[in-house]
Amino acid sequence: MEYIDRRGTSSEKWDALGEVFGADGLLSMWVADMDFKEPACVTEALHRYVEKPLGYYKVPDSYYEAFIDWEKRYHGYTVEREWLRFSPGVVPAIHWAIQCFTVPGDAVLVTTPVYYPFMNAVENNEGRRLVKSDLVYENGAYRLDAARFQRDIAENGVKLFILSNPHNPVGRVWTAEELRTMLDICREHGVLVVSDEIHQDFVNPELGRGKITAAAVGNYDDMLITMTSASKTFNLAAVQNSFIIIPDAALRERFTRFQTSVDAGNGSGFGYVAVEAAYRGGRAWLEELLDTIYGNYRYLRQRFASELPALGVAELEGTYLLWLDFSHWVKTQAEMETLLIEKCGLALDYGQWFGGESFAPFARMNLATSRENVAEACDRIIQALR
Repeated sequence: MEYIDRRGTSSEKWDALGEVFGADGLLSMWVADMDFKEPACVTEALHRYVEKPLGYYKVPDSYYEAFIDWEKRYHGYTVEREWLRFSPGVVPAIHWAIQCFTVPGDAVLVTTPVYYPFMNAVENNEGRRLVKSDLVYENGAYRLDAARFQRDIAENGVKLFILSNPHNPVGRVWTAEELRTMLDICREHGVLVVSDEIHQDFVNPELGRGKITAAAVGNYDDMLITMTSASKTFNLAAVQNSFIIIPDAALRERFTRFQTSVDAGNGSGFGYVAVEAAYRGGRAWLEELLDTIYGNYRYLRQRFASELPALGVAELEGTYLLWLDFSHWVKTQAEMETLLIEKCGLALDYGQWFGGESFAPFARMNLATSRENVAEACDRIIQALR
């Protein structure tokens, strides 16, 4: 997988470091964006597209067929065309779901630590109440605390649960049993579930099992909305194209009325063209990418195990985002900033962003980059902490 130096290309990952971290020139391993170019089939399809007049775009059936085939072939999930709705991204779709299916005063639950835009989506929508239900952290791994999960839902009258599957940032690939436990509890308490499955194509081969689509573990169609995208799988965030899957007719009609009211049901031709091309021709590229990412993980895990064993490395079952535990040295956000920015020259996502002060000793590292960058990051951390 060829590494691309993206400095000076208007890359948020590399060119927004001063704005986000207060320092330029850092080794950037934060936001979930890759340093690899999209598959050649995507570039070629976009070249063909821009040679034509860029007028209004009619979405072809082949676009939907490419996605439906991908879901069936690689995730065992049979999706019907009529279930699909458009969003420019999963995060906007989560905002829309909160606006559509809850009202001011309603509680929305997340399992922390979790992708921070989930929490922003709750807090930025007027009057919704954020409920954080912590996962259990044991021996460097996370698991669901089902009793607490149920208690937090019941005591707060939760109306909507945002599920991360696979879980970002802790890298869990939930089992069918864990998914059914969460969904059954939600059903018991009348909670609608939005499942963010944007990292669905990233599963560590060492795990010995695949990712399971939440909607495929039982009959939950009347209470479950699935969201996913090609943007993480093929590094296509800039084309802003995502899928919302709503099998239940009543939920779908309600959401369609909402989309119509804000006139937000259509995307850019560039996105439709890029995504269809990726799903049709990008599998070999993805296989090479997975070798690169999980090779980086094995390398880093071995380095820290032998040279800095006090640093906690969460098991990376899925995603390309590694959760690191610096609690042997760091207790606060200020200490983490000093370590990463001043001593290591690294830009990582701060743990506190993912759920509050209790996660300040953690950081999230993006492994979708070159082995040289991963090795350099290891060198800097080991030198700073030894």
